[in-house]
Amino acid sequence: MIKKANDLFGKINVYHVEQGKKRVEIYIRLDQRVENMRVGIAIDGSASMMSLFAANIPKLFRQPGANVMEPVVRHLSRYICDYSGDGTVSLLYWAVGTGGREIEPISTFNSTQTSQIPVDGPNQQVWGTGTKLLPALNHFLSQFKDADWTILLFISDGVLEDFEEIKKRAMEVGNEIVAGTRKHCKFIMIGIGEADEKQLQELDDMFDGTQLGTNHGIDLWDCKLASNMDQLSDIWNEVDFGITLPGTARILDSKHQLLQNYVDGIPQRMEFYVNEHESAVTIEIAGQVIVQSLAGEYDDK
Repeated sequence: MIKKANDLFGKINVYHVEQGKKRVEIYIRLDQRVENMRVGIAIDGSASMMSLFAANIPKLFRQPGANVMEPVVRHLSRYICDYSGDGTVSLLYWAVGTGGREIEPISTFNSTQTSQIPVDGPNQQVWGTGTKLLPALNHFLSQFKDADWTILLFISDGVLEDFEEIKKRAMEVGNEIVAGTRKHCKFIMIGIGEADEKQLQELDDMFDGTQLGTNHGIDLWDCKLASNMDQLSDIWNEVDFGITLPGTARILDSKHQLLQNYVDGIPQRMEFYVNEHESAVTIEIAGQVIVQSLAGEYDDK
């Protein structure tokens, strides 16, 4: 993990050296509400998730903290409420019922209610016997059809059984955005436990090299693997919403060579390459000069 030199930054990723270079991503932390942004969280309610909710232990015998999902979902929901346009977040369980084809809406909560969100797993439907994501995606797309920004977080621990249908629907959404019939969208898939890393990567890259991606900048999916629950609650800090912030920024190496120059706005995710031996960069942004260390544990991507 890279230590942040300034609270302006969210997550900082430094990736393994390739051809004498390191690739660096610096996410700018959003610190205010995004107008007319609606946010939904869809929690995997399939049978394989039962142990994370401690649902396989009678409530009378559960030890405090046995339900590891509840504090994480509450924390994530509370955090998101500070950024959603109306200060709320909508939750549901997906992959419930026979074949995992159903959803079970929980409710919509504001920040003062998030500490009491019941996160015990589905109670109107049985735990799912499959993992079908499309019903949850379509539910939120319908619910938030008039939003300027639709942000959807999906939590899953398994293989998406309707993977091809999900990709097809995402392509349709991309075309809707280009046609002007739908506003901005970002879908965040967070894989935990036995989540299929190959599927996550394919979703993340599905618009690369396509007409929608190349000509229109469509990049709907941001897929992450969370190896533990702490990472799950922090995932919001490394989401690229595709937002361009006003202002200018310059990034320089230790020899004051220009690595990146943003003159017409600053992307929320800044990306640049540095020499493999560079241990820090200087970032001129928002009237500040920040020396950011690149030392720490590197990522694999």
